[in-house]
Amino acid sequence: MGEYPAALPTNENHYLTGELYRIKNEEEFNWAFGQLDDYEGLHIEETETPLYRRSMVDVYFNNEIVPAWIYWYNQSIIGKPLVASGDVLQYLQQKNQ
Repeated sequence: MGEYPAALPTNENHYLTGELYRIKNEEEFNWAFGQLDDYEGLHIEETETPLYRRSMVDVYFNNEIVPAWIYWYNQSIIGKPLVASGDVLQYLQQKNQ
């Protein structure tokens, strides 16, 4: 998407490589996600379309499946490059060689 990656959900058998973070203090969950939602463009005017949408997904982590939140891109990707491997860091390394 230019300077930042974006992901879209699919029904196909594709995977993303990413980072998983855990909020240590559960009482800070609502505050933390309020901050993240604001950063990811979920808090918008009524007539606008959010840049992302947040949903729960299953993540493979430490040899097990765990639930996690993800921010899916919520705009058009027409004309944007596809990271077929699902690993944006690998994609950027190959692109810069």
